Amino acid sequence: MSWVVVARKDFEDAIRSRMLWAVTALFVFVTAGFIFLHKWIDGGYTPQKAMDIINWSSTSVIPLTALVVTYLAIVGERDSGSIKLLLGLPHSRRDVVIGKFVGRSGVVAVATTAAFGASALVLLIEYGSFSVVGFLAQSALALLFALVFVSIALGFSAVTTSRPRAVSGAFGLFFFFQLGWKLPSLAVYYLLEGSMPAEPFPKWYFLTWMLNPVEAYKIGSRYLSMPDQQTIYASLVAGDTPFYLDGWFALVVLAVWPIVPVSLGYLRFRTVDLY
Repeated sequence: MSWVVVARKDFEDAIRSRMLWAVTALFVFVTAGFIFLHKWIDGGYTPQKAMDIINWSSTSVIPLTALVVTYLAIVGERDSGSIKLLLGLPHSRRDVVIGKFVGRSGVVAVATTAAFGASALVLLIEYGSFSVVGFLAQSALALLFALVFVSIALGFSAVTTSRPRAVSGAFGLFFFFQLGWKLPSLAVYYLLEGSMPAEPFPKWYFLTWMLNPVEAYKIGSRYLSMPDQQTIYASLVAGDTPFYLDGWFALVVLAVWPIVPVSLGYLRFRTVDLY
């Protein structure tokens, strides 16, 4: 299992990085610190509201952490020339991609676990008790969300050819998923309907939103907290609610996302001329 060797070395190299610990510290501060801040501002906060704050902050911090940790995973090796040494050992290109994915996933998992562990401690100190099962479910979803952006960053790292492109691409992807994803949906709606979106919305319109991993994480987090409550989109469409606007479908979207970008990146990486 040659990819295991690649994964172990990649994890050990990344775990020694000062940047990783800086990102982890920021993650801990944002998640755990926001609980203190919001309870100080509004003393009526409950453990569930505090958990909502953690999930809200995670929608930005987790993607940023995963992208920063991963975007140079392969292109950095190409840029420095060390990819020749790596592939000169008994490692195939598939071993490199899988190993890098596992290694960087482990690194991001460390940061995510540290942040949620600190948040659990704060919840215990501030509220005395909270739903451990619910917290663990949310933590597992956050780890899955992190894997999504590790896959996206690694897929991009496998197809780009230089550090500057990797940097611009990583931050471009971050802003696209945070802010730009809905723009194509708006454009398609305008072309089909001749106007800006208005109620009742066509059912396909919100399907495109649900396919955004950031949106799927938000909906999935809400579903884990209140599985019997319909999503906000279900009330905005005419007729029966399609299955893809139910909360459980968001979990399916998140489960599929880690597979696609890294697979596409590998298909390109396995044929590209590295020398």
